[in-house]
Amino acid sequence: MERADAIARARARRTPTGHLRDHEAADGTVRPRSSSWLVVADRPAGSPDRS
Repeated sequence: MERADAIARARARRTPTGHLRDHEAADGTVRPRSSSWLVVADRPAGSPDRS
């Protein structure tokens, strides 16, 4: 951002703000729709290494 000109800096701030405003609730919180997966796997002790 330090190397960008004033127009580029303004655009860089305005763009994400505009997208987040679409998800702003009446109380001012921002809750975009999203989903994610968290996958955890363990190999039981004594299992053969299949790599």
